[in-house]
Amino acid sequence: MRFLVFLLAIGSTVLAQTPQPAGKFPSNRVQVQIGVQERAKGTDSYRKAMHIQPRFTFEGTSSMIPLPAAEAQMLIITYDTRQKFVENKDVYKVLTSETIPVPAVPNGARRQFSFAPSDVVFDGYRDNSNVGGEAYKYYIFALRDVASKTIIDFETNCLPLANLCKTNPAKRDEILNLAAGSKFPTTFK
Repeated sequence: MRFLVFLLAIGSTVLAQTPQPAGKFPSNRVQVQIGVQERAKGTDSYRKAMHIQPRFTFEGTSSMIPLPAAEAQMLIITYDTRQKFVENKDVYKVLTSETIPVPAVPNGARRQFSFAPSDVVFDGYRDNSNVGGEAYKYYIFALRDVASKTIIDFETNCLPLANLCKTNPAKRDEILNLAAGSKFPTTFK
């Protein structure tokens, strides 16, 4: 009986370490987290500073299957508070666009990666006295296989963009190519 259990253990270990077919990234789990902290800026009661800290957790669904190298990209989108509350217009901007490497590992263990933090200043009053600034609005996250450059995971909290990308996946690359400082669309077609 012990011998049979031993053979099953060796067999499952060998099967788990069998490499994935070329072009097939092993199944995984990704969890994106955007930490946002607001605090008063100076002595003015209406000015606020916002610290934005994006990060994600990445793990394989099996801890016995190796994960190949990947790259993660994060876009942070802000909105102009004066345009929003005084002019009643939505004006969005790409605050940051950053890509970081995700090294290969021999197992699917959980790992956490952080992107560079950002700081913005804005007027906290949500009325027509708003003097402007930028505040966090959306994130867009993509995880790509380094070998094939295919998108393994795509996440955003921008619901219109998420719905568009479900029906038209080619739009993901178009959005991910936006540079820091560029305008972010307010409608998606």
